[in-house]
Amino acid sequence: MALLTTAVVLLTVVVALHLLFTFGLVSRIHELQQQGAQVRDSNLPQPGTVIPAFSVADTNGITFTQADLDGPMQVGFFSVGCGPCRTLSDALLADPPAARFVSIVDGDPSDAGATARLADKLSGLGRVAVVDVDDPVLSAFGVIAFPTLLHTHGGVVTASGSKLSHFTDQPSPVA
Repeated sequence: MALLTTAVVLLTVVVALHLLFTFGLVSRIHELQQQGAQVRDSNLPQPGTVIPAFSVADTNGITFTQADLDGPMQVGFFSVGCGPCRTLSDALLADPPAARFVSIVDGDPSDAGATARLADKLSGLGRVAVVDVDDPVLSAFGVIAFPTLLHTHGGVVTASGSKLSHFTDQPSPVA
C-alpha cells in the first residue's frame, strides 16, 4: 500500500509540474505573438522620421533629391526577384496611388534584363531609379528590407509598410 501511495504522490507531482510548464509555455507563446504584431513596424522607417539629404539619378538621368519630397509623395523600394515586391507592384499598378510616386529598384547586376523589366514595369507609377544594394539612398530612407512603401510629406515619413494592407487605416497622400 505504501508503494501505491508513493506512486500516486509522485505521479501527482509530475502532472502538476507538467501543467505548470504547459501554462508557462502557453503564456510565452501568447507574449511572442503580441510582440510579432509590432515586429513588422520595427524594421521600417517610423512616422515622423526626417529623411536626410540624398541624391540618385532616375532612369531618365534626372536627379531625385530630398528637395523633391516637398509635398505628398509615395516612395516604393523594390528588389529584382522578390516575390512580395512583385505582389506589391502589381497591386499598385492595378490601383495607382493619387500622390506622386517614385520607385527605387535594387537592381541585380547579374541579370540586367530582369532589372530593366522591373524598372519598365514600375515606370507606369512614376519615376524609377535603379540602385545597388549598398546605395546611400537606401540608408537615407532607412530601408533594410524589400518591399518597403513609404508615404512622405515635406521630407518626413508619414506612414510605412510592406503591403498595401498596412495602409488601410492611413489616409493616402493626395498630390
